[in-house]
Amino acid sequence: MIRLSPLILWLSMTAQLLAAQKLNDFQRIVIADDANPVQRAAANELALYVGKIAARKLEVIKTSKLAADAPGLSFFVGDGAAENALGASPKPWKTEEWMLRSVPRGLVVAGDDGVGDPWSISTAAGSMLAVYTLLEDHLGVRWFWPGEFGEHVPMNADAQMPGLDERRQPSFEIRSVQLGYSSIYHTKVFSDAAKRWARRARLGWVKSAVFGHSWEVAFDLRKGESFKQHPEWFALVNGVRRPPQMCTTHPEVIARMVDYVLAGKQDIMNISPSDGGGFCECERCQALDVPGVLAYDKKHVQLSDRIFTYANEIARRVREKNPAKSCGMFAYTYYNKPPVKIAKLEPNLYLSFVYQSAAHRDPENLREWRESVSGWQKLGAKMVVREGWGNHYYHDMAFIHDRQIIANLAEASRLGFVAAYGEGSKSFATMAPNFWAITHMMWDPKRDTTKVMPDFYQSAYGPVATEMEAFFEAYSHALDTNWSKRDRVVDATGIAYANVIAAWGKLIPSEAIAEAEKQLQAAEAKAPAGEYANRVKFHRFGHDYTKLMLQLLANYKQLSELGVKMEFTSTVKTTRDDPAARDALLKQTYDLGEQREQMLLAHRDWAGPDEGLYAFTNDSHIRQWHTNVKRALDINKPSALTKQTLSGKEGE
Repeated sequence: MIRLSPLILWLSMTAQLLAAQKLNDFQRIVIADDANPVQRAAANELALYVGKIAARKLEVIKTSKLAADAPGLSFFVGDGAAENALGASPKPWKTEEWMLRSVPRGLVVAGDDGVGDPWSISTAAGSMLAVYTLLEDHLGVRWFWPGEFGEHVPMNADAQMPGLDERRQPSFEIRSVQLGYSSIYHTKVFSDAAKRWARRARLGWVKSAVFGHSWEVAFDLRKGESFKQHPEWFALVNGVRRPPQMCTTHPEVIARMVDYVLAGKQDIMNISPSDGGGFCECERCQALDVPGVLAYDKKHVQLSDRIFTYANEIARRVREKNPAKSCGMFAYTYYNKPPVKIAKLEPNLYLSFVYQSAAHRDPENLREWRESVSGWQKLGAKMVVREGWGNHYYHDMAFIHDRQIIANLAEASRLGFVAAYGEGSKSFATMAPNFWAITHMMWDPKRDTTKVMPDFYQSAYGPVATEMEAFFEAYSHALDTNWSKRDRVVDATGIAYANVIAAWGKLIPSEAIAEAEKQLQAAEAKAPAGEYANRVKFHRFGHDYTKLMLQLLANYKQLSELGVKMEFTSTVKTTRDDPAARDALLKQTYDLGEQREQMLLAHRDWAGPDEGLYAFTNDSHIRQWHTNVKRALDINKPSALTKQTLSGKEGE
């Protein structure tokens, strides 16, 4: 008898285990008898998409029903089924860890699966992550945006999968992008599709953490009782105590925030100040500021030393009482730069670093970002990306910055950022390349960045990939070329609202729109009927909306110059008196504004321009541009887009 050495035997077994497998040889999907909802959802998703690829049905069965001599191969989904296939339990799992492992009887598809809604990204779903990794990375399925024509499934019954032996955790502990304004404004069809897209895009917020503004809840600012009872807790501004900011050196404010964190449900509780300005001017607070060190706007004193003295003290007291509890703190606006006098941040303080990589088109802004990150890291900060990828400043127009997103998330990963989340937009119709860059770099920031966007264009647009890439590139190139021409109302390198609101005609000029139109028409003429033509039609809607918004914003600026109140005051340097021109422009702008409302209502189930963003401004009585036009024309017609009217139209 020939005896094989242990090494040769191991190599032989490994080669057998990792041999390529034909999709057609898989006959079924196996789950444990007691599979939880996440594992059942993972199995159903695998059955759905493999069924589409192979044009046949795969049955999902329980392990107790799997015959020992069952023909063909099986997908073993979830740790219970995995144990059956491996002969040993794959547990314990790390948070969101997942596994793809080829075995003689098929393929193990399993991971860290929690209890909860399988479609909520707050539920650990390692088996679903494994399923989507298999489908996208090895079988060619793609999910571009929410909705039916936002996915691509290749028909390939002869597909082969390589031998697989992967067991990993996501690089970023949090991977999340908010799709526009609150879902209370969106249809159920879109909201459901968005949840499924987020899961399929392998997003996740399993870590128990919240980083947002905290004082409204911690001090119950809406009711105003805290202010009535303790006005001394609040910011002193021009000699008067007032909300929404607090006096961060007041001992009772610190004590209240410590209690708030300790009582909070999340492991990482938010302690960030309220949004906006109006910070305290009392002697204690101002004594912590560093004279001559200015904030991002180069006008106001930087508040980082006072704000992070507050944050450090809360974190220190929290850690003494509960070592498992942490604090989440923004680095934002007047306190986005590292403090000068603080030597170290508390180890249980997570820094949600607020910025927009779109501003990295300006080399000075990129340099400032890198310097700031370096400064925070010297203080031992646990860094979290908090982005404005689809910031409301862009008004759902085609603000394409996929290159900046890709470069920034790759660099953030190299620099040790542990998580990434931020604002997006509902409008994939105008910004689809951005979302592809966001989701794929959050999932794997160490990937080959040169392949990210070519994969998107080829898989999304097939025979018109060249034309559609040129379409989006027309917008991107215009922004690259003209970014330095934005207004300088605020002396800042970042994306200040006042610097872009009236500058869109410079940033995306008519020649860029003409080039985009040319490329889109070429795609429309060439795209075959079906999924590719549907996607081109989708972007036609987004392109037309962008053109409409650019014209509206230009008109609003002109109306401001003609004396109509339009909230563009800070950007208008000169005014003129021309009643005839004003009246003609008002009528044209009214028609365009009505057209905008009609477009926002036309395809609410699509991942198009966000009716919620517009309705939010109406409900909050901000940016009342169309309302002001109607008022100037003495037209008494309420908007069709408010929380109340949209909820009444839900599902239509």
